[in-house]
Amino acid sequence: MQGKRFVNDPKAPRVLVVFFSRTGTTRRIAQAIAHATGGDCEELQEERSRKGILGWLRSGYEGTYRRSTEPLPLQHQLAAYDIVYVGSPTWNRSLSSPVRGFLTTNRAALAKVSLFATCAGGGADEVIAQMSSLLAAPPLASMALLDREIGHGAAVEIGELVERTLQAWSGSAACCADVQAPGRVSG
Repeated sequence: MQGKRFVNDPKAPRVLVVFFSRTGTTRRIAQAIAHATGGDCEELQEERSRKGILGWLRSGYEGTYRRSTEPLPLQHQLAAYDIVYVGSPTWNRSLSSPVRGFLTTNRAALAKVSLFATCAGGGADEVIAQMSSLLAAPPLASMALLDREIGHGAAVEIGELVERTLQAWSGSAACCADVQAPGRVSG
């Protein structure tokens, strides 16, 4: 998926949103971030399907034991982007294995990153912490969203994430305040 560059400004950052989604929840947030930034959007793909009960069980097992799987190569080149947003669902209070594999493999290429995680119940903050630990530098900003928050629309939280990311990317001192509201955006 490719978006239009936002703020027809040649100085606007080039943005890529990379994510994994088994059920579509994280995909919805990723597409909204790509739309808000005018960035490109790419879903991590695997050779093996995660559909159905067996896919659900495998995902839970890999999350519980913090397994890593190697996703297929991206269509987009990370070096072509100024900012990369990385998103993951929460699997048993843990980072999804495809995103864990992506972050581990691409650690050196991910200089300016913002993170987001989705979760049906709890654990999205833990996923953000796990993702952060796999980066070479702290993230520009992060956002943890519960399904119920997403169901009511997450436009405000997404806007805050994008704003904080842009402030951090441009070096603005205004990026340092945490927002503790539904969606828990920090940066």
